[in-house]
Amino acid sequence: MSAIRLQNELLDVSVLPGVGAKIYDLIERRTGHNFLWHNPRITPQPYPIEANFDNYWCGGWDDGFPTCEACTHNGEQYPNLGELRSLHWTVEAQDTSAEESSVTLSAFGPISPIKAQKRISLQKLSLEVEFKIEHQGFLPLDYLWGTHPAYAVEPGCVIHIPARTGIVGQANDPSLGQPGQKYLWPFLKTVGRSTDMSTLQPKGPYSAGHYATDLAAGWYAIEYPRLGIGLLFEFPLDLSPYLWLWLSYGGWRGYYLAVVEPWTSYPVTLSDAVASRTHRVLKPGEQIVFKTRVTPWSSPATLNSTLEKSGLI
Repeated sequence: MSAIRLQNELLDVSVLPGVGAKIYDLIERRTGHNFLWHNPRITPQPYPIEANFDNYWCGGWDDGFPTCEACTHNGEQYPNLGELRSLHWTVEAQDTSAEESSVTLSAFGPISPIKAQKRISLQKLSLEVEFKIEHQGFLPLDYLWGTHPAYAVEPGCVIHIPARTGIVGQANDPSLGQPGQKYLWPFLKTVGRSTDMSTLQPKGPYSAGHYATDLAAGWYAIEYPRLGIGLLFEFPLDLSPYLWLWLSYGGWRGYYLAVVEPWTSYPVTLSDAVASRTHRVLKPGEQIVFKTRVTPWSSPATLNSTLEKSGLI
């Protein structure tokens, strides 16, 4: 599929307009490391809006609206990761020649009366993504929004999160908790053991989905100790106060990856969030903007020095 490439001295980024305007590559040029996971069995391809996202997921960094998990709400059937992730987005503006290159894309909701716009831009040290949703209908619109970067990781990688509470959403083995179990992040206590959920485990038949909540700040980081590199991800805490962690060590379809997603609501199924009154509502004529920024580092830089440069400590 056609791709738009943004590049500066530090980063090499590719965007696929034909598959939800997903960011497919996020490469730190000094090391050549691609932070984003690519599905080894599925290549980028168009697919129907009602299709199971998992069966066509080629990897990369997607966005979810108005739900994460598939559900029925207000008489509408919403597919998993929502209605925008398989659309062909229109390129509204593009500048790939300047040092701070950018591309702006847009799409209309096929189910919800919204226009979505996504601006992806390279700054000197970071990649910035601005996601805007404009309500063009006449009735209040219930929604969740989340962003869904899948990381190419290895055992021993560390997920740094300034969270106080972890909640088990799902797990395929009791060693990764029981659904609904709360714990002091990152130490999950199960029968006979304590597991540090921030450190990725060896490959094996295990997978889990956990929430990280009670966040002290709007950031998390993925660190690769063996490689001496890492990635800082910043998000608006007031708009996205929950993180959903999907960790597959091989127990989900044989894949090894980590997905760390800021979401507006908990749980991440629209119908359940409405029942829990944690959903968001967009009024007719209203718009909402979500801004995220990712900054890689490599040795001798550290997470602390990267946080300092970003003004987070």
